Amino acid sequence: MFYDVAMNFVIGTILMVAGAIMIWIPNRIFTGILIASIVFLCVNGVVLFIRFVKNKKNKDFFFSILSFAFMFFLMNFRYLSQWILRVNFGGYCILCGFACFVQLVINHINHIKQNFFNFVFSFIYIFFGFYLLLNPDFHTDLLMRAFGIYFMILGTRYLGDGYEGINPLTKYKWKRKIRITLPAFLCAFVPDAALTSINRYLEDGKPEDLNTYKNDEVVRLKVIVHVGPKGFQKVGHICFAYDDIVYSYGNYDSDSFHLNQTIGDGIFFTVPLEKYIPNMISAENNSIFEYGIYTTPKQNEMIEKEIEKIRQNGYRWYTKIEKEDGYDRFSAYEMDYPSRLHYRTGAKLYKVKSGKFHIYWALGDNCASFTDLVLGTLGADVLSMRGIISPGTYLDWLQKEYLKKNSPIVFRRIYKEWDSES
Repeated sequence: MFYDVAMNFVIGTILMVAGAIMIWIPNRIFTGILIASIVFLCVNGVVLFIRFVKNKKNKDFFFSILSFAFMFFLMNFRYLSQWILRVNFGGYCILCGFACFVQLVINHINHIKQNFFNFVFSFIYIFFGFYLLLNPDFHTDLLMRAFGIYFMILGTRYLGDGYEGINPLTKYKWKRKIRITLPAFLCAFVPDAALTSINRYLEDGKPEDLNTYKNDEVVRLKVIVHVGPKGFQKVGHICFAYDDIVYSYGNYDSDSFHLNQTIGDGIFFTVPLEKYIPNMISAENNSIFEYGIYTTPKQNEMIEKEIEKIRQNGYRWYTKIEKEDGYDRFSAYEMDYPSRLHYRTGAKLYKVKSGKFHIYWALGDNCASFTDLVLGTLGADVLSMRGIISPGTYLDWLQKEYLKKNSPIVFRRIYKEWDSES
């Protein structure tokens, strides 16, 4: 734990120094990044070519040539690197603007009036994105300085997290506020990166006991992040459990899928925690990060009121295996996740009647936003200025809060396939 707290100070200091340099001498920093990229491509090309000579794999030869070719272009066409930076960041801004715009439309359909910030951020992102794409004379220095400001703000947050991790104060209270986070596309990789880190830890022959406890407080609220081995599963999924009943929200009705399954009817399910975790590990091949949060009697009342609102706004939705009474033909429904979840755990699924979460949107009203309904009552500060909250955003926040001595997060458990019986 001390190592993780120290890393907050190290990362925060690096971000602050890097941000200050980017603001002070942006042109030199860009040149430095360009030189570092050229060196990396050269080394990568050599390594791949040596690997090709040894193993005779055509793909190594192909990527080696590609690496050298890209290095040549960067060396001889400086504006190519500026074009890549400008176009990629412009495209990212347009994607964020599109996500905000889709949420704006969904809110209109669901008769939700709080659309001002979605409209503002949608307009700003899309305008700035197209401005970058269509303006070849845009000065890269301005973009580097903007990155520098962002790095310094992010560095301040890391230093603050590090200080709170060693602060001996006895009182600590979560406060609901906007939190500066990593870019959305980086947060998407946090769950998979965390799992990779755990796997490397185990491969080094270190102890397999990854469960850590601060004290023996009785915990009624638990937050669960699980990560799968491939595709969208690597982005992760987040849900919560109260009194050992899991509440999980997602896009489970295949008949309502739109936009490559990123939009659909909002559905939540309930299932006993003791059945859910073993199923996710053994049957779904997921790894689990579980955080236990100590809550006061007053907070429990607020959580129970929120859960009751969730239940009242849902009506029972039956999976295909239920509707067709196919329990004796499980193999015919095994590819349908809701059906196999219900078959193996007895989970009950409910469609959201109206309002927020009536329509699921992967980059808006998603599983992380649903979990935030409950954690938000405790003051969790994972609100995003751009309105996009991912499981990775929450996993990053949960881990940092757990490292703080006086945080209400009192334990962390990590489940993998080798301990599915625990």
